[in-house]
Amino acid sequence: MESQSNSWTSISLAAAVVSAGSLLSRIVGLLRDVMIASLLGAGPLADALIVAFRIPNLFRKLFAEGSLSSAVTATVTHVREVEGEARAASLIRTCLLWTVGIFSLLLVLAEYGSKILAAVLAPGLSMSPDVFDHANTLLTMTLPYLVCIGLVAFLSGVLHSRKHFYAPALAPLVLNCTLVLGASIAWICSLPVAETLCVSLVIGGVLQVLLQLMFLRGEVFWRGAWTLRDAHARSLGKTLVPTILSGAVFQLSVVLVTMLASFQAKGTIAKLYFADRLVQFPLGLIGVAIGVAVLPALSSLAVSNDRQKYGEVLASAVQFTLFLSLPAAVGLYVLAHPVLQFFFERGAFSALDAAAASAMLQAFSLGLPAFAITRPLLSGYYAKQNSRIPLLAGGCNLAVTVVSGALFMQMWGGAGLALAVSCGGWVNCILLYVLLRREGVCLAQPGRWNLVYALMSVFVGIACWWAVPFGIASLLCIPVVALGYVGCLYVGRSPDAQLLFSLVKKTGRKH
Repeated sequence: MESQSNSWTSISLAAAVVSAGSLLSRIVGLLRDVMIASLLGAGPLADALIVAFRIPNLFRKLFAEGSLSSAVTATVTHVREVEGEARAASLIRTCLLWTVGIFSLLLVLAEYGSKILAAVLAPGLSMSPDVFDHANTLLTMTLPYLVCIGLVAFLSGVLHSRKHFYAPALAPLVLNCTLVLGASIAWICSLPVAETLCVSLVIGGVLQVLLQLMFLRGEVFWRGAWTLRDAHARSLGKTLVPTILSGAVFQLSVVLVTMLASFQAKGTIAKLYFADRLVQFPLGLIGVAIGVAVLPALSSLAVSNDRQKYGEVLASAVQFTLFLSLPAAVGLYVLAHPVLQFFFERGAFSALDAAAASAMLQAFSLGLPAFAITRPLLSGYYAKQNSRIPLLAGGCNLAVTVVSGALFMQMWGGAGLALAVSCGGWVNCILLYVLLRREGVCLAQPGRWNLVYALMSVFVGIACWWAVPFGIASLLCIPVVALGYVGCLYVGRSPDAQLLFSLVKKTGRKH
């Protein structure tokens, strides 16, 4: 039964669950961003709100979709496999106490140092005192969300370790629905948009916690002694900081370029944010979903020391990620301007804003395959509880991002900053892959199917390029091109296309 749960098919089904939840969340999240762009545009008010949201968003990516959740999943799975369910339950209770205490302390420190945080996040805004003060006020309103996201990340990790993926997948949807409702109320009732969204963020965080607890209410690990001392919790704490830094390199890169963007023209921060949100859409559906789904299986295989199966599962995850991310990146690059026009060019968000943001989106899309592949590769390290190499690769990523960002923004402005993030992402991805192979993990060399996917993605780009002159109407070609891509590969007996069709069939039977 265990080997069946660790098969690539079962992992793909779990990834499909995560991806479905992510799809719903990203759709509602895009609606949220469309409303923000329409109500605030891409000017100083939007800059202030995005700076205020940067810390909560960073913590959400760091923990709920990254390091804390992944580390908890790997550690709890390892302890349960080796020492049994009762020992794992004791570890969960201890870690919960530490999570509440640490994130409460972070909240207090952040509230007292909010001005310092605002100055670090966007040092260039200090040259506009009104915008800076507004950003600081909004930031203090969002900071209570930190405690909520810490709890969501921990509880999601526990659920993932038990191969329950529904509640964690739906948690971002709950948050985005709350934010959309808040934006709607602000618009209808003529309330301050930014302030209403900050309050909605905290309310959404509380609802996310309640959702995870609802799915865990019948679990037996709540019963038993509660203590702050646990050897495995201490070991988890020691590895958490490097895991945090390595697991959210992309988000840290975006924070760094946001700092650099604060020295650019007003509105650059907002445009970078909207371009980033569109890249996050396919990234969440592909890279994050596969990385989350593959981690519990890899953790079990690491405990059993089945190196061959471990390498096969990880190689399959990387190849499936490339199968989906390569055409997505090419299509997003070619159709960047129509996509920006469709989603954001209305209200206070002008045609000039859309044109500038589309160049940033193109630069981000160049790194999309690297960002996506990094997720399963990191899961390969987390499953072995190895955070040293991801930290090293992440450090190189950030160094490349900062140096190239400072250079590129002189030539291409905000688009140069986005390009710097993509360059850093490829450095991170290549280092993770090469060093994983040196550790003896039998990841297959890039095979013929990866080359086929790259070639087919070129044809995807040509088809999209042919449609570009039709403007926003060109987006109608996306489902046609996607079906053509998958259909051709299915006829050509691509294992990943066949797997995708089987997943669709199984999902259809369930419903």
